[in-house]
Amino acid sequence: MDTYEQILNRMCERYTTLTDSEPSQESDIMARLKTLAAEVYKYGVYADFIKRQMFPTTAVGEYLDMHAAERGLSRKPAASAVGSVLFFADEDEHSDILIPAGTVVCTGSDMLRFTTDSDAVLPSTSDRVNVAVTAESAGAAYNALGGCVTIIVTPITGIGRVYNIAPFSGGCDDESDDELRARIADSCVNIVTGANAAYYKRIALSVPGVYSASAVSGGSGVVYVYIAAQGDTVSSQIKNQIQSLMDDARPLNVSVSVRDPEEIHVSLCVTIETKPGYSFNTVSARVNSAITGYIESLGIGRDFKLSEIGNIIYGMEGVADYHFLESYGSDRSVSDSQYAVPDQILIREY
Repeated sequence: MDTYEQILNRMCERYTTLTDSEPSQESDIMARLKTLAAEVYKYGVYADFIKRQMFPTTAVGEYLDMHAAERGLSRKPAASAVGSVLFFADEDEHSDILIPAGTVVCTGSDMLRFTTDSDAVLPSTSDRVNVAVTAESAGAAYNALGGCVTIIVTPITGIGRVYNIAPFSGGCDDESDDELRARIADSCVNIVTGANAAYYKRIALSVPGVYSASAVSGGSGVVYVYIAAQGDTVSSQIKNQIQSLMDDARPLNVSVSVRDPEEIHVSLCVTIETKPGYSFNTVSARVNSAITGYIESLGIGRDFKLSEIGNIIYGMEGVADYHFLESYGSDRSVSDSQYAVPDQILIREY
């Protein structure tokens, strides 16, 4: 698209050609030409904007939502992470201690807050009780690792400390344009024809917190639907929600079972050579993070390939060269009932 200056220059050139007179900057003619050029440019910009929003490959925001609606899809909202924490008594001998619903705890580093889902009691016969909690806000940032929740925000008499053994899961951000665009493209390629695999997969992926899904036949009248978050299993609440949706949507004489996929643990050892002026510790941390992110992004049914890892590493800032230790890691085939998860990722200096 031409800029405002280009449009104005062409108008001036055309005016000069027709009148054999060049308009001066202070003239009334130049003021009119500038006004007309601005209007032409404005409508050109608007036409270019409309052209981009006409197709799902370039549309953004609410316009992409309209394309999704035409395919029977909608943008997934953010979801809150869930998990459980242990509340410990501060003394060996104590009476029953009530932990009210809404009690707030948080992580020690970034102060992510979680609240207890319901009333719980730490009995006098025990020094601890496990309580279910939910993140105060939605988002993937609340998928805290095990051992991160260590602060009691709401004081409770008799409770000395709090701790989460297992990581939290289920938290996700609002579905991005790129993620929604990928689902629209998938709906065009894998067309729903009755209750086929694409039908069950689309239902599962419509639920916030589900990153990948697959549907596998388990024999006559049986379908297994496998679901996962990004690099992790989904919470029991999400699994129950999808099972309910499947029960309502399944055809007669078909049994649908929602399951966690089998984890394929991937280990890898990479030797990297850094470019001059770069710290190995800094570069290796970035490489480790990139490899972990790649594995977690694969989802259900996508194979792990060293060649894809190599492309990621070689394009990273500060990496001069790299080598895989073949005896430690290799390509891994992943079925529609499995997904790859990172295990031991070792980065060594060249």
